[in-house]
Amino acid sequence: MAKTITKIEAQKRKGRFNVYVDGQYAFPISEEVFIKYRVFKGMELDDQLIETLKNADNISKLHSRALNYLAHNLRTEYEVRQKLAELTEDEDAIDQVIDILADQTLIDDQRYADSFVRTVVRERKNGPDWIRRHLKDKHVASDQAENSLNQYYPAQEVIEIGGEVAEKQLKRYRRDSAKMAINKTKELLMRRGFPYGDIEEIMNQVDTSDMATKDQAVIDQVAEKYWRQYRKLQPYERNQKVKQALFRKGFLMDDITIAMAKLTE
Repeated sequence: MAKTITKIEAQKRKGRFNVYVDGQYAFPISEEVFIKYRVFKGMELDDQLIETLKNADNISKLHSRALNYLAHNLRTEYEVRQKLAELTEDEDAIDQVIDILADQTLIDDQRYADSFVRTVVRERKNGPDWIRRHLKDKHVASDQAENSLNQYYPAQEVIEIGGEVAEKQLKRYRRDSAKMAINKTKELLMRRGFPYGDIEEIMNQVDTSDMATKDQAVIDQVAEKYWRQYRKLQPYERNQKVKQALFRKGFLMDDITIAMAKLTE
């Protein structure tokens, strides 16, 4: 038996309407569904059409939430799916919304990867392996990640940016021995995603020639600090503690011997 829409009432919420069937409230719809299905007062409905309108409204609401989520940042398909999964357990509805967004070019993992790689290169802080890890976490396909890296992060730029990072870090480690400062910088380059095979070439871009000559001045200062720190120990134990501390700092044994001689004079 056909049913008839007897009233369509605008909600306080903009773009939403309440539909009354045979004098009773039946279901809400969005403006998008209202227009798409040409809903009007006096329209006859059967159960199947009512279900179609309800499903269409559900898709419309999910689509609207997805648009809000995409409003300020590019997102991968995986991220949007995760967001929609917080709102519904209906996998078919999520698939439909994803298809709509893809048709509207609002989600595009290749475009996301391209944009992300360009941003990281502009920031000049991280290497390609760091980018690969990030894109993998976002479930971007590896071939898409490699396409973006090949296009926007050429090998020579990896070396140049790695050299800039290394130079800044070496300045921060100026109170460490040359060996320790260089090792710490290499470790940082690894954490920042610069490939292991490129690190030696990156370090060759940085002038470290004067670091070894500064070691003696640096070791004297560090040795004095530890000498004061262990002043309550017996002389032999004090000497051993200071030597061990300096060795852990990466100073060469010859330099440690000279520094210890100065302290004990």
